[in-house]
Amino acid sequence: MQNHKQIPLIAITCLAACCGGANAQVTTDDIRQGARDRVHGTLAEQEQQAYARSLLVQFETRVNQAKTLIEQVEQRHVAYRQQMDSLLVNDDGKRLGRKGQAVAMHFINYIEQSLIEPSELAAKKVFVEQMLSFLDRAKSGPAGYVPQPERVEEADDVYLWARSRSMTLSESESWLAESLGSLDHTTDVAADPTLKEQIDAYRATLRQEWLILQSRGKEAARQEAAPVMEENARIAELERALLEANQKLSTVRQQNEQQRIDFEMRMEQQRVELRERLAASQREMDERLAAIDRENKLAEAERMRRDAEANVAARDIREDAQRTELISKCNSPQVQRDLAPFLEEGTWQPGDKGPNARLDMAPMSYSKIQADGALADTVDGLQRFLEIVNANCSRRGYYTRNNQHYDIHRPKWGYTRHWDKLTREQIQEAQRVQSLLRELGPTLVQEGMLSE
Repeated sequence: MQNHKQIPLIAITCLAACCGGANAQVTTDDIRQGARDRVHGTLAEQEQQAYARSLLVQFETRVNQAKTLIEQVEQRHVAYRQQMDSLLVNDDGKRLGRKGQAVAMHFINYIEQSLIEPSELAAKKVFVEQMLSFLDRAKSGPAGYVPQPERVEEADDVYLWARSRSMTLSESESWLAESLGSLDHTTDVAADPTLKEQIDAYRATLRQEWLILQSRGKEAARQEAAPVMEENARIAELERALLEANQKLSTVRQQNEQQRIDFEMRMEQQRVELRERLAASQREMDERLAAIDRENKLAEAERMRRDAEANVAARDIREDAQRTELISKCNSPQVQRDLAPFLEEGTWQPGDKGPNARLDMAPMSYSKIQADGALADTVDGLQRFLEIVNANCSRRGYYTRNNQHYDIHRPKWGYTRHWDKLTREQIQEAQRVQSLLRELGPTLVQEGMLSE
């Protein structure tokens, strides 16, 4: 046993001596470590392939379960409809009709609303067939394929839909079986109307009752309106009397107005002479006041000019201060870290439908971010904003088939790409950075930190 262990070691030593150079020596430990690394890599690859196969088997099992359950639901629903339709005209249906309005209402609901919509059932069957065809292609393809989470969720939804319809169908089947089990088949129902005839008669009764209630409502409304009509007649009489009084008052006012006009004419004749005497002195006073007014206007204009110059200077100072503050904020380490996915240079811009669509490296374009809708203060705007920084699921093709963002040069956030899995703190942080980009965007463009 000892000799068998030494032979490989001697061979390895000789190989190392032959292959080694003056500056590099391959040791026995290096060769052993390389062998261990190859074994570990092979095991890891086998483990990954086994995990992928288990996921594919689980997905296939769910799709087959959904297919089986849908087929069962379809067969049961067809049998249930055939039995219900036959009860509308056969003797068992007549016996059920003797149980009263509850049975009639149940059958009315059955007639007016199907338990399972045929179009919906057909859509589910088509989906299952598509998934089975897809699985056939996936199993014949390269090893290591893992079903997408969206496909797994869709298969679960179809399975749960089929289970829900199966439970609803079971309730109706149980009701029908219990109702039929309690029938007395010795009763002669030859003279009884069919269940369909009873339902039609019940509907006609409901219609007649509705018409009676409608007629009673109209009569009640007429009786309630009679006092109102009498009150309206009394109000009309009062309005007529008021109109006559207003006409008399108008005549008196016209007479008084004529007397006032005559009095004014006499007073005007007396004022003419007084106006003429005042006219001369008024013209002199007007000239003096006009001169004073001109001087005041010149002084006011001069003051306004000085105020305007001061306002312009103050506005320029404020704008310079605000610009300086914004530039300082743009250059702060915190802002540089928050906006790094936008400020770093890259070849991809929002709206590009593939990587390396451009040759020149440049910061992200502020106008393209706006055009993409990523700065809108809405849920959709925030989702588009997150999509650009690789923190939300792509809905418009910003990812390659292997789920890699087209923007391969700039840093990205580490959030999950599924919106419904983001925490409240992550959403609030995204809102803060979006608001910061809206505030500083124009200044960043002017400073060359963002492209136009």
